[in-house]
Amino acid sequence: TTLPIVRRSLASLPQEEPAQCSHSLLILGKPGGGKGTISGKILRDFPQFRHVSTGDELRQHVRNGTELGTEAKRFMDAGCLVPDNLMIKMVMGDAVEAVKSGQSLLLDGFPRTMEQAVALDKNLDVDLVINLCIPNETIIERISDRWIHPASGRVYSYSYKPPKVKGLDDETGEPLVQREDDKPESVLKRLNKYDEATAPLVKYYEEKGVIQTFRGTMSDVIYPEVKDWLDDQLAEDDASASI
Repeated sequence: TTLPIVRRSLASLPQEEPAQCSHSLLILGKPGGGKGTISGKILRDFPQFRHVSTGDELRQHVRNGTELGTEAKRFMDAGCLVPDNLMIKMVMGDAVEAVKSGQSLLLDGFPRTMEQAVALDKNLDVDLVINLCIPNETIIERISDRWIHPASGRVYSYSYKPPKVKGLDDETGEPLVQREDDKPESVLKRLNKYDEATAPLVKYYEEKGVIQTFRGTMSDVIYPEVKDWLDDQLAEDDASASI
């Protein structure tokens, strides 16, 4: 079955209120690059956006045993990636409901590749894209600074939440360990994979004229620029809608 394409205008949907402009905003960012922090600030300042985290959605579908969740679980249990068509169906379930209620979408975690973006475009008009460009060195330093107490899950960071005694848990005095995924070489490998997958995606949205890249090392410094840009984009639509 072909999913309905969700565009900016809600005029085609039956509603009692006058049509509003609905957006699909995608946020791109490297793992450990502050994407979650920026997303949270956007949702706080722009309540018209509904957060769609495909990872959270997928886990919820699996937990609830929905048809989509059952199908996705077969791939997950086999150690395979969930196919793009299933992920798109999941996103579209939220998209159609949001647009009917006049909400916009903040997409987090999908699409991650150009192939996924092209497939999603057949169903959803992604018209705003934020690309967070944080230096790899900053992310490696931030993540490799993290140490944990395995038994309790307590997390320490030597840059902003250090243990009282170096290398030891505050509560038990037991040794702290660094997860394999947090070691600098592991972090760099993940970042390189992200860059390889995302570079064509960034170019794709640049050619569509819908992406804005924000560079920096601190979310609190980057976010005011993100907010100003979003304010401008939404104001332009408000002006167009009133003509």
